[in-house]
Amino acid sequence: MKAELIANIIAAHCSGDESKFKTAVDELAADEDKKGNVRVSSLILAAYKGDRTAAQKMPDVSMLQESGFTTQSAGGGTSYAPRDKDSHLELYDIVEPSISLDDVILPAKQKQLLLQILDEQKENAKLAAHNLPAANRLLLCGPPGCGKTMTANAIANELGLPMAYVRLDGLVSSYLGQTSVNLRKVFSSMENKPMVLFLDEFDAIAKKRDDGNELGELKRVVTALLQNFDNMPDNVFLIAATNHEHLLDPAIWRRFNYVINLGYPDDEQRAVLIEKWLSEYNIEHKLDIKKMTSLTADRSTAQLKELIMATAKRYVTTGNVVTMDDFVEILIQQLTNNANGAGVVEAAAALKLKGVSIRSLAKAIGMPHNTLSYQINKLNKEDGSVNG
Repeated sequence: MKAELIANIIAAHCSGDESKFKTAVDELAADEDKKGNVRVSSLILAAYKGDRTAAQKMPDVSMLQESGFTTQSAGGGTSYAPRDKDSHLELYDIVEPSISLDDVILPAKQKQLLLQILDEQKENAKLAAHNLPAANRLLLCGPPGCGKTMTANAIANELGLPMAYVRLDGLVSSYLGQTSVNLRKVFSSMENKPMVLFLDEFDAIAKKRDDGNELGELKRVVTALLQNFDNMPDNVFLIAATNHEHLLDPAIWRRFNYVINLGYPDDEQRAVLIEKWLSEYNIEHKLDIKKMTSLTADRSTAQLKELIMATAKRYVTTGNVVTMDDFVEILIQQLTNNANGAGVVEAAAALKLKGVSIRSLAKAIGMPHNTLSYQINKLNKEDGSVNG
């Protein structure tokens, strides 16, 4: 590819076509920039313009790479992100937050706590005058799909800060001691940069050190993590998220200013979310919001959104007004992971207990309602005999 680009430059020069020559130079510079060779790219463009001053001011990328850094574009400019020495994987991605706090539907007490944390950040100077630190360490706990990542994104957006999303595939190394080094690189790279640092799947690097099944290396990682927490600069707002808070080392907990345990949305939250998404997707429907709220009591926020999206897509792809029968059919598909037969009767029996008629259930799964009624009664008798 590079040889072809150089050949294009030579051909354009020999032809005397200045426009083609400039295009060829720009393509070569863009190719170098794409490879991370920022300095080389700048030198090429500066040489074409007859100005080497700007290029000479550029940092030597090769020296940064030897120190374990790579370049990445963020916010229209170039920044330097740490990477693993051996795998060369970046240790985090810069994410520009796009989620509003209004999009995060939480119980009133949890929402109030988030607002308090944000207020502390906004009134940092006033707190400092009283020798009080603003909260800048938050631990989010809860099952998958309950909105931990979304909440972190919304906090970053409210603070007007980019978010460094730590990549565990790059952070955790198989080489002795390298994971601790990578942690130090992540925290060191945050100096003097207002940033939200997001550690997802936090339990992978913060497990209990008294666990006999864990290797000594992971225990050293936890110690290194605690040290980095204690030395973290004030310009960083750290958010960690875990699905397995019971695995965390006891010393980790007191490093956080606040802990919020996010769960599945309650009745009120589900009703708000369902109405919100149906309105956003702008579809024609004959859906009973109250009934939908009742039928989705065991769904996470992520599962609920997928369910409403699938229902909305049914309208878009068929052109027919979506009904509760459509919703029930899609719900059963989600409950059974689109299995062909396995668990379908069980799912139908559970929905029947929540008030869905046998005829609606039979239509949803494509079974005669007499047959389904027989299967559910048989299942209930078997369950009764086992429980008895």
